[in-house]
Amino acid sequence: MPAPRTDSSAPGFLAMFTRRVLVPALALCLWAAALPVSLSRGVNAASDEECLTLADAPPAPRPDLVATLERCSALYPADVELLADLGAQYEAGGRRPEAEAIYRRALAVDPAYAELRLRLGRLLLARGAAALARREAQAALDVQPNRQAALDLLRDAQGAPENE
Repeated sequence: MPAPRTDSSAPGFLAMFTRRVLVPALALCLWAAALPVSLSRGVNAASDEECLTLADAPPAPRPDLVATLERCSALYPADVELLADLGAQYEAGGRRPEAEAIYRRALAVDPAYAELRLRLGRLLLARGAAALARREAQAALDVQPNRQAALDLLRDAQGAPENE
């Protein structure tokens, strides 16, 4: 009598593991390589507990938290909420290219994160990339149909001139 199969030996396990773990991890590595983060010596002293505390209570816009969020995102590169917080801090500090790159990195991990698609879409629209902003608005609507913020972004992007 053959031994009963465990979940890890089921034929679909390898496909599921590849789709849910390996593919997002590879995408994240590719994005991480495109955005080097330099960390100051003082920030390296922050503990994992500090990173976990930030994840539990998203910080309000504070420029002094950027270095800690950068360090934490290096420690936990697949934490989309942490990446979203870092992108919001960059955006609040006027660092739009960095915010755009971080939002793209987070979306590589979780493509269905509609709020990040909207944030990225607004940044793209602000820099004149209306077609890309429309694409992000549509992707957000695919996940959250009839979401007013996505409909507004789509409307604004359709009426905007294309600068890129």
